[in-house]
Amino acid sequence: MFGAKKILMSLLSALLLMLSGSGTANAGGIVLALSGGGSRGLAHIGVIEALQEAGIPVAGIVGTSMGAVSGGLVASGYSPRELREILSGIDMENLLAERSNPLYVPQGRQGPVSKARISWFTVTEDGKAQGPSGILAGVGLLERFSELVARVDVSRFDELPIPFAAVATDLETGNKVVLRSGSLASAMRASMAIPGVFAPWPMGDTKLVDGGIVSNLPVDTAQEVFPGYPVVAVDVTEALRDGDDIRSAIDVVEQSLTILTRQNVQDEIKRADFVISPQTAGQTMLDFSRAEEIIDGGYQATLPHVAAIRRLADTAPPVAQMLPIEVRSVVSAIRVEGADARLAGRIVAKYSAWMGRTVDMRAVNRASRELAQLENIQAVEYRLDEVGPNVEVVFMVNRRPKLEIGVGGYTTNLHPYRWLYIQGVRRGLLHDDDALYFNLRAGEQWGIDLNYLTDSDFGEAWEIFASAQKWEIDTLNKGHRSWRRYALGAAKRFALGPWGASIGFAAEYVDGERWDDDSYGPTFSLVMNTLNSATDPTSGSLFQFQSWWPDGEEILYRATYFKAMRLAGKWRAYLRLGFAEGDERRDGRHGVFLGAAEELYSYANNPIQGERMAWANVAFRLMGMKNWWGGTYMELFGGYGHVYGDGGERLREAWEAGLALSVPIFLLDGKLFFLYDDEGDFKVGFTIGTPVWGHYPLP
Repeated sequence: MFGAKKILMSLLSALLLMLSGSGTANAGGIVLALSGGGSRGLAHIGVIEALQEAGIPVAGIVGTSMGAVSGGLVASGYSPRELREILSGIDMENLLAERSNPLYVPQGRQGPVSKARISWFTVTEDGKAQGPSGILAGVGLLERFSELVARVDVSRFDELPIPFAAVATDLETGNKVVLRSGSLASAMRASMAIPGVFAPWPMGDTKLVDGGIVSNLPVDTAQEVFPGYPVVAVDVTEALRDGDDIRSAIDVVEQSLTILTRQNVQDEIKRADFVISPQTAGQTMLDFSRAEEIIDGGYQATLPHVAAIRRLADTAPPVAQMLPIEVRSVVSAIRVEGADARLAGRIVAKYSAWMGRTVDMRAVNRASRELAQLENIQAVEYRLDEVGPNVEVVFMVNRRPKLEIGVGGYTTNLHPYRWLYIQGVRRGLLHDDDALYFNLRAGEQWGIDLNYLTDSDFGEAWEIFASAQKWEIDTLNKGHRSWRRYALGAAKRFALGPWGASIGFAAEYVDGERWDDDSYGPTFSLVMNTLNSATDPTSGSLFQFQSWWPDGEEILYRATYFKAMRLAGKWRAYLRLGFAEGDERRDGRHGVFLGAAEELYSYANNPIQGERMAWANVAFRLMGMKNWWGGTYMELFGGYGHVYGDGGERLREAWEAGLALSVPIFLLDGKLFFLYDDEGDFKVGFTIGTPVWGHYPLP
């Protein structure tokens, strides 16, 4: 069907050209071969901008690494002007570092084990143990690419507004892989998987890394994919650096890649019909802080050559005019590769309504992204197999490792809660779709949390949790509190769009200094999440409500609301509101403690105990220095809270204001605080790492 479609389009295009006498219809075009080069590859956008302004048609684009990213975005229909605006609103450094740690962003119950983090130790499906395969996971980049290219609904890249191909390298064989179909976002991510920096990207049974290893300037591929058209090569590869200029691990990686790719660049550049070499000397591979300047460099480097490139295009065949022909192929089957029979059956059943209907590529793209959100799945690719006049939709599932373990810690001088912890997840314990999360914290306030999910789809799962922990608090108004707490519970999860809920039952035993007791009762939770990122949100909100009704007495609950907003320029704003209801009876073991979980940093060392509490926080964030390891931020923040007693009387109100400076995130994930509170105290504090406030049944 697709073959017949292409023949028909070619015939109609030829007929249109014969009937048209206009110069535009007969204008020849060029093909662009865009090299890799990290952030220097943004210069490709400026090159294309100059060509478009000159009216020179582009018949196709072939890109490697960052050339695949810039080229793929343009091929999907974005103008260079649009890309300038988009890039101005994206913190590429945080997408690379995948943790920017804004104030007040809620932490998930599963902790730092997530798709966006590289684990220290993993065990694969076939039982092989392995360490991290890269410094960065690159999941944040993939998610952002997916958002950007969602505007196109094709499965073959030659059907994009500008036909496109990406070059990657097969990690096992070392062979060149030309990506021309499937998920455009995944093709872009795979092509830029710099070895040692980004984890290899799985596609079916193949693991792909940066295409620059085999073809950093893909002239040969451009000639193969688009025969008959002149190839204009845009080379942004870096010259070898002197020893004095190699000052970091990334510099070493970049120098090594330059040495590795020099031969294939020098070999292929000789076969290009024209070469543009924007000046990018001194620009490091993963520093995107000069994006606008780099794009302008590509633009300026192209202007002197516009006339020569136009003459070259005039000698070329006309650019095919793709007519709006509707594809009428019908879905005859849905198949799944890389998944066990249970998961494959669920996927087929989920999308069975497609059967017998015309293929909808927008729906296929959306389904691929939905399936990739399942916790046990790393990525989902797709392809369309032609079967006579119809097509089969094939999902290729890449599962996450059976075991992932990460090591971390948290320390501060603002309060006594410091931990070293081991966190991880064991998947496929009883069947392929379940997962057991674990968190072992060592310190004066020790803890063990276990959380078992029967299904990777939270909307289908039962959750069973167990927790044991020791906790000590020196309250400001009620003296010292100390207890050991053991909890056990189960809940059924439900999900509908951004909403999630659970209903269950929990029991606990508390061993305190002067008392011990047990309680049990039903639990209920509700979540609404529209944040555009879990670690670095710039829009959306998150509402969380958790409650427990122990012994049929008072209902204990905690509700929080978080809102992220992008302001003018590089400013962002974050708002957090919270309310918690406790029970001070039985020596206050179920009381609330304002400041104990950093509701107010100034009171973290001596929280205020009460029956209920309310608090509000606001932070304004400004990006400072930017680099590949993340960014240095300045955050102006303030907080206000009050605590009530059992009779409703206000026990205490408190406020704070301060300034926080982030330490480069990828290295330390820390902050330096300057605090001033309502008691007139000025404090200088720090935090390093991520805290774990894993209290059950309530946090």
